Amino acid sequence: MTMLLILDFSGTLSVAAVQFGTPEYLGRALQESGLAALGVDETVYWREIVKPTWEEGSTSTAGLANLIARRVCAIGGASELAYQAAQRFTQMYMAASAIDPAWQPLFDTVRSIPTVIPLIATDHYAEATLQITTQLTTLGWQAASLRVQRGHCRAIAQYKATRPYAIVPGTLFNHRRTALIANSADLGVIKATPRFWQWVRIALGVQPLRIVLVDDFGASENLDDFYANPERVTHRRQQTVAALQRVFAASIQTVQFVLDHPLDRTVTEVTELIRRYQ
Repeated sequence: MTMLLILDFSGTLSVAAVQFGTPEYLGRALQESGLAALGVDETVYWREIVKPTWEEGSTSTAGLANLIARRVCAIGGASELAYQAAQRFTQMYMAASAIDPAWQPLFDTVRSIPTVIPLIATDHYAEATLQITTQLTTLGWQAASLRVQRGHCRAIAQYKATRPYAIVPGTLFNHRRTALIANSADLGVIKATPRFWQWVRIALGVQPLRIVLVDDFGASENLDDFYANPERVTHRRQQTVAALQRVFAASIQTVQFVLDHPLDRTVTEVTELIRRYQ
């Protein structure tokens, strides 16, 4: 019985990614990157940079660094300095976005069950795909990122000492220790839309009979970020589950990640859920 295990990244696998947006960490990053010297404080960052560019950033390959630089220039910053500072800031953000070691037991369990396909599904900037790949490597996994090319979606793997190559749909079980990455920036649509999951289904080439979705739906994000608005979180969860139901004829079990709950208990809950379904 094929199971698709869908894991959100920022705010779920990586709590540190949302901690980066707290006043203490964000303020320091703005100072150290040089953005503060260009007039970017925390308020400007959320209201003048993130909010007006998030839709483009999460559905295109523009990248966070380019979007920051563009907005800084729009509010009067010098272009060369803006881009250099934006690059430094983005590198700091990505470096801080680490998968919490507490998730290791879940990944170890998944490795022992060949019928479970792990998928890291995230609404994120383009730079996140490489960071997630790097983080999966630290957990002992290879990664294959989903890419849309000429109207087709393929899982593109990169192994050491080899060129990138496409995994043929339906053969993922021949690629043990390979986790898929579906980044909205690579697919051109966010997780709350059926099209996102249609691309995933095409790349899988198999029909999972069960789906386990683990996601905070944006609730873990900093409250200064419009993304964490409670009404938006509820609506996002409803839309995401509905989109999955529309695309996959599968039983769907949702585990909403809650930041205040002990992480090890959440990991145990998800691990036991997967074992129970086998």
